Amino acid sequence: MEHRGVTVWLTGLSGAGKTTITKALEEKLNAQGCKLEVLDGDIVRQNLTKGLGFSKEDRDTNIRRIGFVAHLLTRNGVIVLVSAISPYREIREEVKQRIGDFVEVYVNAPLNVCEDRDV
Repeated sequence: MEHRGVTVWLTGLSGAGKTTITKALEEKLNAQGCKLEVLDGDIVRQNLTKGLGFSKEDRDTNIRRIGFVAHLLTRNGVIVLVSAISPYREIREEVKQRIGDFVEVYVNAPLNVCEDRDV
C-alpha cells in the first residue's frame, strides 16, 4: 500500500518541546510501519547548513534548505517531521507553498520554561 507524503513542521521557541514531540510522533508512526524521516533543525545545522550563522538571511537559507529536502521526501511518499525554530512566517509560508502537503504546528511553552530547558 502506497502512503501519501506529508510534512509536519513543528516550530516554536528553543526549549518549547519540538524535538520531544517529534520523537514521540516518530515512535508512534514507526510502530505503524509508516515511511518517515525526521529533519531536526540542530542536526541539519551540524551537517547540511554548517557554516550558516543566525542572521535573518542565514536563518532563511537554513529553513529553505530544510524545506527543499522536506519537499523531495514528501513528494516521494515520505512523512517528514521537521523540528526547527523557523521564526519568520514569510519563509514558513514560502516552504509551505513549495511542499503543498504541509501541517504547521506551533509548540507553545511559557518563556521561563523554555529558558530553563534551553541548552
